[in-house]
Amino acid sequence: MPEIQWAGRTLSGSDRHGVWTSEVPDGWWDSPDTKGEIVSRTNKDGDYILPIYNQARLVTFNGLLRAKSHEKLHQAGIFLTGAMTGRAQVTDHGPTQWADAVRAGKIRFTPITDTLASWQVPLRCPDPRKYGEESKFTIPSLVSVTAYHRGNAPAYPSFVVAGSMPGGYTLTVGGSQFKVTEPLISGVSHGITFADGRLRIRGAVVHGGVGTAETPGIAAGTMPTVYLEPAAGSTGTATAFMTLTDTYI
Repeated sequence: MPEIQWAGRTLSGSDRHGVWTSEVPDGWWDSPDTKGEIVSRTNKDGDYILPIYNQARLVTFNGLLRAKSHEKLHQAGIFLTGAMTGRAQVTDHGPTQWADAVRAGKIRFTPITDTLASWQVPLRCPDPRKYGEESKFTIPSLVSVTAYHRGNAPAYPSFVVAGSMPGGYTLTVGGSQFKVTEPLISGVSHGITFADGRLRIRGAVVHGGVGTAETPGIAAGTMPTVYLEPAAGSTGTATAFMTLTDTYI
């Protein structure tokens, strides 16, 4: 039986209300539906090849609650139906996967007996990807480090760069370069997130502090090298602390 939680609520397992059991989640293990324009070839077979993308992920959790008492049954229904947004997390036959979700319809809680109820939770995950464990990598300047993740979709790394490179620096990930022109000063670290291509200092976005910004995701099953070096013609030493989260679709 899968272990399921959503918005701090137990949907599979025991809590103060009783024992929750869940069916296999509908839409959790599947790929999300696709979206994109379809253009037919005029007077030819087939369609033109155009980009396709993933729609938001739709998930439905169903199950039963065996409550400790009639009073606990009604308390559980009130608690369950109050959530609007939260993190969905599933552990079943492998690593734990999670996604942030919003309620996609009516949460149903239907008493069957004084201590037994069925329930249904429909959710929409605006980001169709699911995430798992984080891996940490330490990249000293001028040392190549191999990175990887265990998901099945491209994963976007984030970095904290600390040290002193007053002329800026370049992060190279699998041949793609992210060049920072903003001086790296001792005691003031830089934050870089490939998911949005931003450079941040003390949490604030630095505008104009980035030259080349190639921010590829790290594909599943690959092991690219990551390299940190001072900008051309400059000096300094630093360390990049890289975080990579297992990413699934």
